[in-house]
Amino acid sequence: MEGTRMTVRSRIRAGLAAGAGISAMLGAGMASAAEFDLKVAHVASSTTPVHICIDVMEGYMERMSGGRFDVQSYPAGQLGNFRQNVEQVQLGSLELTFTTGGGISNLFGPIQAFDIPYLLKNDRVVNKVMEDDELNQTLGDDLLEALKTVRLVGLSGNHGWRSFFIDKGPTNNLPDDWQGKKIRTIESPISMELARAVGLNPTPIPWQELYTSLATGIVYGTKNSLMDIINMDFDQYLKYLFRDQHTYIMFFWYMHDPFLQKLPPELQTVFVDGMDRLKAVCTGHFEVYTLPFYKEFAEVGGEIYVPTPEQRQFLLKGQQAVEKWYVDQFGTAYPDMIRAAVARAEEEIAKEDMRVLGHKAMR
Repeated sequence: MEGTRMTVRSRIRAGLAAGAGISAMLGAGMASAAEFDLKVAHVASSTTPVHICIDVMEGYMERMSGGRFDVQSYPAGQLGNFRQNVEQVQLGSLELTFTTGGGISNLFGPIQAFDIPYLLKNDRVVNKVMEDDELNQTLGDDLLEALKTVRLVGLSGNHGWRSFFIDKGPTNNLPDDWQGKKIRTIESPISMELARAVGLNPTPIPWQELYTSLATGIVYGTKNSLMDIINMDFDQYLKYLFRDQHTYIMFFWYMHDPFLQKLPPELQTVFVDGMDRLKAVCTGHFEVYTLPFYKEFAEVGGEIYVPTPEQRQFLLKGQQAVEKWYVDQFGTAYPDMIRAAVARAEEEIAKEDMRVLGHKAMR
């Protein structure tokens, strides 16, 4: 089985490395003539899909600008953590970065509304919400007002959904099956309120200590994406995926606004088009990247459980608890904004289904 594990991962990494190599070759030879250096820093490893998204943007921008752009990438936290990267964008020592919602929450708290569980229902809804004009305009304006020089330039996927991973199943009776059992969370009110509301005992543990905590039985499970579980070998202990998909791990992309405004109009267009390609790859490439992880989880004896409608109704207690905390801190504007965007997305999806099926789909 270990041989299979290495084969799957080496195949993924070889593909990622090949993509990075292609982008590097496409952009080769242009840096010396560049008028504008665009530095991109992020916390993800260079072997993760998001790095390929940046490589695609880099290759496009350098080619289509005729070498007037030199895009320089700094992965794996080389220039700091989420907050430090955003602060560098504020100051202008860095041109472009991304964070999760939680990654910028200490600078702009309202963005945590995107982590209220079960607001976003599936991938089709998420993809449309990320492109929703009203939502992007409001969020972008609010960020720029709060942080002065930080412009939102896009939302993308790239890490999938957080679900509950536990040591064993089945989970037929909620909350009895979970009552009082310790689950690892980050030290975040949103994460902890959700776990507590569904009967679990939230236990903040640093990421680097989670493997040992699972091995020694300190915690019963965790709330993460499948990618996290497989990459960190947590599937040795966590054999049960309770696929509730409570939050989508969305990436928010930010640029130093004075840099963007000083670009000539034709290069502003190249940048916007490059970001469009980045978002398309980030959101679409993830599904290709994830397929081997599902296969590997099954090969090590992992079981996937989809909650029943009755269980989903119970899980909404978690949404209610988190939203109460959020509204007490930041008010209702952002949850209302997201729900409105979800409603528009669902209306579009219903029309698409009608075109394909000739009748309204059962959802």
